[in-house]
Amino acid sequence: MIYAMLPKLTEKQKKALSSAIKNGYYGYPRKATLKQLAKDVGVSLSTFQFHLAKAEAKVMPFLSRNY
Repeated sequence: MIYAMLPKLTEKQKKALSSAIKNGYYGYPRKATLKQLAKDVGVSLSTFQFHLAKAEAKVMPFLSRNY
């Protein structure tokens, strides 16, 4: 999977990012809210936001290098 090529993500970051992708968070219009994703993963909204933001911060520079 693409994770092998990405920077090292913690398990919690992988879980948050996978959930966001799987549930259409990055689509337009969004098919899920952060609150729904946090509930699905079983963590508080602020915890989910933290893990997702950390994952995005690691992934985005990797993606921008390839353009």
